[in-house]
Amino acid sequence: MQVSNAIEALTKLDKFNDIKISNFYESPPMGPSNQNNYVNCAVMFRSGESAEDILLLLKDIEVSMGRKKSSIRWFERIIDLDIILYGDLLYKSGSLTIPHKNASERAFVLKPLIDINPNVFIPEQGYAKDLLKNCLYNDINLIKNDE
Repeated sequence: MQVSNAIEALTKLDKFNDIKISNFYESPPMGPSNQNNYVNCAVMFRSGESAEDILLLLKDIEVSMGRKKSSIRWFERIIDLDIILYGDLLYKSGSLTIPHKNASERAFVLKPLIDINPNVFIPEQGYAKDLLKNCLYNDINLIKNDE
């Protein structure tokens, strides 16, 4: 599974500590419906790297896994790694917004965050457990782990 491969690549880097991984969830695509369902999870870690440097590392993992650039919004892709939170940092640049601007609308973001920290707070958006109750994209299913 691509998500597991991305997590393995992340854990092999020596820049991340205390890694925690949520359950995996399946959700329908947000874009064109002729795509496969998506698999989502959250990974939390400690790092001395800046948010921009972490973003570059994530993009390197995507490219190494075969992700191609496309001008089509919400196109099917092999992997998509995003930074949702960076502590309580509020940050905006040309390439990165923290917290992720659409986190509060997406159960496939909120539920994995709650798995790791049931009281997670998303700055300027609210507590994930409260946001989950009314989020726009809420069709997700837990993927059973057979290990």
